[in-house]
Amino acid sequence: MGVLGKLLNIYPKLIVSFLLVLTPVYVISLMMNNYGASNVRAKIEDAMKSRVGFYIRQLEGDFSLITRTQEEFVNYRDVRMLSSKGEVYSDNDWRNAVLNVRSRLISLSNSSNYVRSASVYLPSVNRLISSANTYDLLPDEEYKALKGVSQRLADPFVYWNNRLYISFPYSNLALINGREPSFLVSAEIATEKVGEMLDSLMIDESGGTMVVGRDGRWVLTGKKGNTELEREMLTYVQQNIDPSAPAQETVKKDIHVKTVQFGGQSYWVYAEDSRDMGFSLLMYTPESEMLGSLKQYRVWFWVLSFISLLVIILFSYWIFLQIHQPLLRLIRAFRGMENGKNEALVYKRSDEFGYLYQQYNQTTNRIQELIHEVYEQNYRANLSELRQLQSQINPHFLYNNFYILYRLARNGENEKIAEFTSFLGKYFKFITRTHKGTIRLEEETAFSRLYVDIQTFRFEERIEARFEELPPAYADAMVPKLILQPILENVYQHGMRNTLEGGLLEVRFDPQEEGLDIIVEDNGEPMPDVEYEDLQLKLQATGWLDVETTGLVNVHRRLRLEFGNRGGVTFSRKSGGGNQVVISIPNVREKRAED
Repeated sequence: MGVLGKLLNIYPKLIVSFLLVLTPVYVISLMMNNYGASNVRAKIEDAMKSRVGFYIRQLEGDFSLITRTQEEFVNYRDVRMLSSKGEVYSDNDWRNAVLNVRSRLISLSNSSNYVRSASVYLPSVNRLISSANTYDLLPDEEYKALKGVSQRLADPFVYWNNRLYISFPYSNLALINGREPSFLVSAEIATEKVGEMLDSLMIDESGGTMVVGRDGRWVLTGKKGNTELEREMLTYVQQNIDPSAPAQETVKKDIHVKTVQFGGQSYWVYAEDSRDMGFSLLMYTPESEMLGSLKQYRVWFWVLSFISLLVIILFSYWIFLQIHQPLLRLIRAFRGMENGKNEALVYKRSDEFGYLYQQYNQTTNRIQELIHEVYEQNYRANLSELRQLQSQINPHFLYNNFYILYRLARNGENEKIAEFTSFLGKYFKFITRTHKGTIRLEEETAFSRLYVDIQTFRFEERIEARFEELPPAYADAMVPKLILQPILENVYQHGMRNTLEGGLLEVRFDPQEEGLDIIVEDNGEPMPDVEYEDLQLKLQATGWLDVETTGLVNVHRRLRLEFGNRGGVTFSRKSGGGNQVVISIPNVREKRAED
């Protein structure tokens, strides 16, 4: 309690010290944040102005190209010829003139993506020539609407019947004293193309864009805009149109950059007028979308301030945890070791305490390995005796053998009965006699060959067995008892269980530089994937005590105990079908039977 009391006395001093250091930093950071927010807002506004300016220049350029192309029709002889009165031309001249005019109309319609079609109206002959392969009577209502254009150059747009046109009526006396123009060239605007351009101008689907004609007579919007919001914006723009303004100014100057409220939400409105064509381009976007990140920065600034204060308060406690608690954990671990709890410490540290934990874990692992080695030897010795006792009284094995004797006796095969009972006698003599844990390799192979001979009586029509002779140099090598017979038993019971004919079991001896490999192969069914993977894990496992063993795994463990890591069993599946088991016995020439 005394140490804790002193530690609590340090807390206020640490808190005050850190606050004194961090307060000026936070004041400066707040000022920089406000300054940066102002700069970002200004840059966003400049960027939006530039964006709107770029698109309106692009749109203005296309529309200007259309009007210039229309003006060139004044110089076309064919147009003047067709629009003249009183002069008589041959049918051929008239036809050629119509085709030439239509060709130029097609060129006009192809001059811009925003032109849907182009037409020439000839009121003197009551005819219409169109780029859409049309030569027809003059449509009166359409012609009257188009010739009513207010200003041929400054405001050439006519909105009629939900369609937008650029109209160019020509006559030296046109629009004066109600005189009819000599001819009129119109270009219908592809409003859907303009809408696509407006959609590309949009930054966020929450906003929108529109093109507004002079006095608000016509409006084009994008396809992705909010219809209800567009209606509110159009109403706002129409209310702010200045009828007395020149043609170059469609909307009031004070809404060219302005923040307005719609539906309880603030919007930034950007508008720019075409200097030559008499229309305006507007873009509006939610202020929250543009400045949302800046507001988030301010919120996070105060959150960071609160977290920093909390970190300062907990800093001293963190120091206590970093030093005192790891030492306390290590002391408790050593006390647990004294009580027999050899548990490894789980850690993620890379400092000095991590090194101490690592050394402690290595010590406990080594102690655990020594305990396992002693216990494993006793455990495997007892397990080996248990396996031997199980082999002695295996009722299924006895049943099969007695059934074979019954079959031989029933068939009167006395010689085979004598041979078979001789095999059985030698077999039971081997497994029932008392013997120490290791035997000569020659005895082990002889017993295994005896087991194969017994099984041959049972499977003689299904399985052929080929058993090589043991090389004499390895006859006296000492090996654990029952290392080959369980492998052969596994082949008969599992690998070739479903083999009805053509089965082959081979036992070979492959001398190595430092030992001997006993190879057992069959052409039966390959082990299924799940069982194969499980067996490989068991053969590779190091924690033997908690692994359920089979005959093959038991042999592997006993060879490891006897010969170390160089001894053991490997299991594999052959590519052509069947399985292979390799029993590795190292240093067999050094293992000799004791006299």
